[in-house]
Amino acid sequence: MLHAIIDIGSNTIRMAVYQIEGDAFTMLMKRKHTAGLAGCLVDGRLTREGVDLTVRILGGFVDLIDALGIRRVHAFATAALRTATNRAAVLAEIERRTGVRIRVLSGAEEAAYAFRGAAASIPYADGIMADIGGGSTEIVSFVGGTMQERWSLPLGSLALRRAHVTGLFPTPAECAAIEADVREILAETPEVCALSAQHLVGLGGVLSSTSRLHALLYLAEPQRCIAAAALAPMIAMLSSGRPLEERDTALLLRAAPDRFHNIVPGMIIARILAETFAAEDITCSDGGVREGYIRAEIL
Repeated sequence: MLHAIIDIGSNTIRMAVYQIEGDAFTMLMKRKHTAGLAGCLVDGRLTREGVDLTVRILGGFVDLIDALGIRRVHAFATAALRTATNRAAVLAEIERRTGVRIRVLSGAEEAAYAFRGAAASIPYADGIMADIGGGSTEIVSFVGGTMQERWSLPLGSLALRRAHVTGLFPTPAECAAIEADVREILAETPEVCALSAQHLVGLGGVLSSTSRLHALLYLAEPQRCIAAAALAPMIAMLSSGRPLEERDTALLLRAAPDRFHNIVPGMIIARILAETFAAEDITCSDGGVREGYIRAEIL
């Protein structure tokens, strides 16, 4: 059976079509739009621009879903809509204009789905998973391959960019302000700060882009594995306050053509998490919230 899964995130809105038979599923197609909804929150409310943009993107997805004859459609949203104070009105308007009923995941649900989606590709029995999104970061501790504790922190790469960055890339002073915010928010959750693991498992588009950039810079290192010690020089490369060198621009275009705006704030979150947990590296998982949703809600 064919199922369409729509994932409305703080930075991107995605739609993927899966063939699901028994306990197995295969992705057949995916579409993505960089919407930046976390940047459309003003005084806690999703703006008219954000609502109309979401409706336009979802309308395009619905047209494609209808043309393909897919009858099973699932739509969920994460931090941007979760935190919007006008969420109820926004959800009602989107459903009225597109026919798409959206389920807003709690932070705990998002963390649990992310872990379940990543579990099959996690190479360690014990450790910590971090899903760095545009509006929040989900943290899960696991032992023996089983989730133990989970937290959703208001640490998002796009939200931090909106709060502190004025240009395309942050300046050293703006990076310092982002770092101060991250440390302050982490300090409010001492049980997270008390966690430790030699290896982190990373999810989210920013970490995937960072892993590709890391692979281009450090050719001898394993693919999809970011050395924690490499994060500081990578941040410095992109936040000197001067125009990028031509070589660095080419590498960034190859690794993260749609993540210019929030890759550095995301890397700062990752660096501080790795430092806090005394982790040596971050292994990026192929699975995530959509796959976890399928395992939990459809299979």
